[in-house]
Amino acid sequence: MSKQIKHPPSSGPLEQRIRLASGLVLFSFALMHFLNHTLGNLSLQWMERGLEFFGTIWYSAAGAVLLYAALLTHVCLALWKTVKRRTWRMPVWEAAQLFLGLLIPYVLIKHIIVTRGATLQFGSTIGYKYELFSLWPSSAILQSGLLVIVWLHGCIGLHYWLRMKPWYARIRTTLACIALLIPILALTGWTSEARRVILNGQGFTAEGIASHTGRTTGLPFLTVEQKAALLEQVEIVRNGFYLIALAIFVFMIARHVYTAFSRKITIQYLDGRTVKSAPGPTLLEISRMKSIPHMSVCGGRGRCSTCRTLILAGQSRLAPPNAIERQVLKRIDARSNVRLACQFRPVDDMVVRPLFNATRPLARDGIYDRYRWGVEQPIAVMFIDLRGFTSLSEGKLPFDVVFILNRYVDGVVRTVQKAGGMVDKVMGDGVMVLFGVDSNLADGVSSALAAISALNEELAQVNKDLKDHIDKPLRIAVGMHAGTVILGRIGLEGRGGVASGLTALGDVVNVASRLEGVAKEENVVAAISHDVFEATGIWPDKPGTTRLVTVRGRQAPLAVACVDDVRQLSTPVPIPLGRSA
Repeated sequence: MSKQIKHPPSSGPLEQRIRLASGLVLFSFALMHFLNHTLGNLSLQWMERGLEFFGTIWYSAAGAVLLYAALLTHVCLALWKTVKRRTWRMPVWEAAQLFLGLLIPYVLIKHIIVTRGATLQFGSTIGYKYELFSLWPSSAILQSGLLVIVWLHGCIGLHYWLRMKPWYARIRTTLACIALLIPILALTGWTSEARRVILNGQGFTAEGIASHTGRTTGLPFLTVEQKAALLEQVEIVRNGFYLIALAIFVFMIARHVYTAFSRKITIQYLDGRTVKSAPGPTLLEISRMKSIPHMSVCGGRGRCSTCRTLILAGQSRLAPPNAIERQVLKRIDARSNVRLACQFRPVDDMVVRPLFNATRPLARDGIYDRYRWGVEQPIAVMFIDLRGFTSLSEGKLPFDVVFILNRYVDGVVRTVQKAGGMVDKVMGDGVMVLFGVDSNLADGVSSALAAISALNEELAQVNKDLKDHIDKPLRIAVGMHAGTVILGRIGLEGRGGVASGLTALGDVVNVASRLEGVAKEENVVAAISHDVFEATGIWPDKPGTTRLVTVRGRQAPLAVACVDDVRQLSTPVPIPLGRSA
């Protein structure tokens, strides 16, 4: 079986990967915590049971170390990222995530210190019953706001991390519904149960607590002095955090003032625009500061190549690419004068040309179209061609030729679309079809194999319809291969042209086209690479002739099944043990 070389999206700088990992830990904690809140829609007893399970994971020694290490790491790296920021111009989603992140500590610090601090410092065990009594109604708005802010902050980060994954588009709507449902159920869960605790008494009125414990605070099992100590700690930590945030803000203002009077470099864009900037910011930051559109799908995290820029002058003094930039540039096979605008920092005058149009394309439903910039995805590619069409069209009137061709193409397109295929392009009497774009490789291959059998039946009907117009029955040749391709929209959209459709690029497409020619050479209906069958673990009962095909650009020959009786393809059988391509 031939191997397809897959270049995964860049994982970003080490700092970004650590921040992502810590964020995923925190999001996992928040998700489980909010799911526990949803149990309040059932009863307090269910919330307490959920807390026991929740506590075994996160309140164990290992879980607590992981959680608080992730929290400290995420906060520190987020502040460090803010320190390095050279401009406040940023996409709306990035600004929203930053703003929400700064709001979280105000409520979260108190929540952590009062709940966990009470346990660690004074041995006071605070369950849901006590916590709900304490929070309702005085802190209900703040606590609910914290839940919503944390959830939004986490979901924004998750979305802009996952949106470059090839499978994400298929489940994005489902995930969005789940993301909307969880906070709603969590809010109704904890607030409704808190009201029941208060209305039913549950033995926790302020007077009841005082008579049973001798303590008159609103929080059970803490003395007035203990609660005061915890609240004092809250103010110290909270003020410390926002003093650090203020210091960062002042530092950025001072740096901006300093750069305003420092040496300037000139950045000239090939479209004629020229800007001046102090050395230090990345080219992407300079573009944003000067309101020059510059594409960056990943938000300047070094995880994509859409900010790639051609350096026309001024490259000699640039620092060489870092490890992350080298990885991305190697993946796209970039020339030496192509750099990622989010990674390099100009130090001298430059002439540059961003290689991607910064116009933000939208899909028909208004959702951002990831295919506009290209994704790698495993699919099956099929080429279908009409044999001997040149000789068939000789001596016929143009109307007759077009009539025959339209009947044939309409039948092919209808058949492959019914089988789940996506028509990439129609080239005269040839049709290129993609399978598995909206599903996965295994399902796509299965659909494609069934489509070949259905095409044979459709062609019989076409021949029947055209028997008075053709001298001999039409025959087709099919070439099919599977593997990882680049899917993207190639066209003039946004430049005064027409909207472009989805197309596939890469070695898999070239091989599938070559196999269509093999089918003609072998005088069979279909030439199908063994990679297709290996992709799903299925094999035709009678695979036909197997031959090795040399494909230009490949070192090893490709094993191909030449199939003439295509009816069996709709009901393939498991690959026998030990069979190998």
